Amino acid sequence: MTPEADSLRGATCPTGVPELVDGRVRLRAHRPEDAARIVEQSRDPLSAEWTTVPVPYGDKDARDFLGLIRDAWEHADGHRYWAIEWDDPDDGPRFAGTIDLRPKGRTHTAEVGFGLHPDARGQGVMASALRLVCRWWFAHGGERVYWYANAGNMASWRVASVCGFRWHTGLPDFLDHRGVAVGAWIASVGPDDDLGRPAAPWLDPPTLERDGVRLRAWAESDIDDTAADPDLPGHFIPPGAMPSPETFPGWLDQRRMAMARGLALHWCIADAATDRALGGAVVILAEQAEGSGELGYQLFRSARGRGAATVAARLASGHALRPEAEGGMGLRRLVALTVGDNLPSARVLERAGFTLWGREPGFCLRADGSADDALHWVLASAAD
Repeated sequence: MTPEADSLRGATCPTGVPELVDGRVRLRAHRPEDAARIVEQSRDPLSAEWTTVPVPYGDKDARDFLGLIRDAWEHADGHRYWAIEWDDPDDGPRFAGTIDLRPKGRTHTAEVGFGLHPDARGQGVMASALRLVCRWWFAHGGERVYWYANAGNMASWRVASVCGFRWHTGLPDFLDHRGVAVGAWIASVGPDDDLGRPAAPWLDPPTLERDGVRLRAWAESDIDDTAADPDLPGHFIPPGAMPSPETFPGWLDQRRMAMARGLALHWCIADAATDRALGGAVVILAEQAEGSGELGYQLFRSARGRGAATVAARLASGHALRPEAEGGMGLRRLVALTVGDNLPSARVLERAGFTLWGREPGFCLRADGSADDALHWVLASAAD
């Protein structure tokens, strides 16, 4: 132990910290002996990526942090910090991280912040801690708890999501992260919300495969295949629907968040033999009638002409209409839209079993300024 860490032995714990317990997680006052684990947590790459802990993080930083916590509890309206103690199956009770509430003046609202030691992740520890803190706040007259995170922090959103936090918005360049303005995600929960269940389902794409085509989750490495520009007229594919190498990171974040909010289920269409990305398929639930979804699909230029879109449409629509008890989405109908002169896309839908039910005149403009119609398609489940 270094001299700085050794000096922590004489530090005092904050007083007046209410102990909160749910049977598997205990929230308690921080102790001097937590310092070593605080240093380990703060040196973890994910902690450095998503939080503003000092880099590099040392014993003095842990000592300063414990002093900050002690001082905060001494102020009536200060931040409220708890050490998270987890009953590790291998090592017994041990420090697992920190969670804090930051009251916002006299508004009866607070912002929550949390961080977990790497060896406690993936066990539901933070979700238990977050529920305990929210219930404590509401029991003491609190009216709302807000969650903020850097845009792209899916792990933090998963914790907030399973605790009933409702998504509000994303704000560009809202947070200062080590001197750089970054986007923020914002959600909140109130005393009447159910802390025990998500406000919306988190949709995870299953891997589906047939006839040499695989539907799977998009991965960061797929950026290498996005240089194959769709090269289709603008009224065929909405702007931003297909990524370029420059737009891919933000494009991927948007799709992952749409799934995390229960708005859509996105797949990468891949070659089953090489796993190379060929395009994308989606079942959109947002703004659809209950039990309905909208099918969409796009291919990179180099992937066209081999039937991949048809196979992908069949796989995606089959999963969407399959009953939930059989692992599907349990939808009763799917709709789709093509523009009037996009004959290849119309043939894909026909081969996938869709029926043309209507034409909408003058739906969009072509590059030459002339108007094109929209064709509306539907595919119902066998039960209908």
